Amino acid sequence: MKRPKLMEQFFALVFLCLGSMFLIQGVLCLIGILKPSAHSEVQDPTLLGMIFSAIGIVFCVVQTVLRVVASAKRQLQEELLASGTKINGVVERISLQTYMHFGKRSPYRICYKYTYQGEVFHHKSDLFWERPDLEAGDTVIVYVNPAGKSTIQL
Repeated sequence: MKRPKLMEQFFALVFLCLGSMFLIQGVLCLIGILKPSAHSEVQDPTLLGMIFSAIGIVFCVVQTVLRVVASAKRQLQEELLASGTKINGVVERISLQTYMHFGKRSPYRICYKYTYQGEVFHHKSDLFWERPDLEAGDTVIVYVNPAGKSTIQL
């Protein structure tokens, strides 16, 4: 499986896993294989199956929305790289996203700033799975559009 480059892709994967597990548990409750515990608020297996299934469906819908958002971001990034204005930006910091793990690895993000039309913008990059060969204060090429959206490419 490919490592996600966007936070939305990462969270979509998480919600897909959660949604599918809840759906499977809901189906198992509905067919009578999985039964409620003695401490459960809901003692009816059919009702419990419907609740689990509904939660699973909600998670799957959220996952779909996240995938659509990620696709729109990917499309915007391609537009910026193709027709965006190239300007110089400055790396503020490179941070390891220790709260995210894919396999046994955590991604890096580059925080950068740039000045466009007299305004200073601070943005974050996509996820990088290898440590970028940059340090704080280094110059990077930033692709921007008139709306202030930007991306970098290493």
